[in-house]
Amino acid sequence: MASPYNMAFACLDCHKSFKREFNLAEEYPVTLTCPNCGGNAHNLGRHFKAPKRTDKKQWAKVQLLLEHGFFFQKIYDNSNAGELVPYPETLEQAKEFVVKYKAYAVQRKI
Repeated sequence: MASPYNMAFACLDCHKSFKREFNLAEEYPVTLTCPNCGGNAHNLGRHFKAPKRTDKKQWAKVQLLLEHGFFFQKIYDNSNAGELVPYPETLEQAKEFVVKYKAYAVQRKI
């Protein structure tokens, strides 16, 4: 039996983030109901680190990334010896990131 994983979920409406444990062999929900506002909280995997709820610029960056199919999955740049690509730190960097790495985007609606 596979080990359970703690998956991070984030709500773009109220900027609430929380974790839930799942056995990925059995289920992988892409959204859950936000316990704070009742909206959709998106599964951003194990590696997502939520910004502070009051950090509007960082949440705008998160929203831009999600809108372009970047759900904080790991990306390895094949043109650079398969190195792991770090996620952008700012909204401006994110705008360049979504263009440069669009081939790695996940086709999933938010």
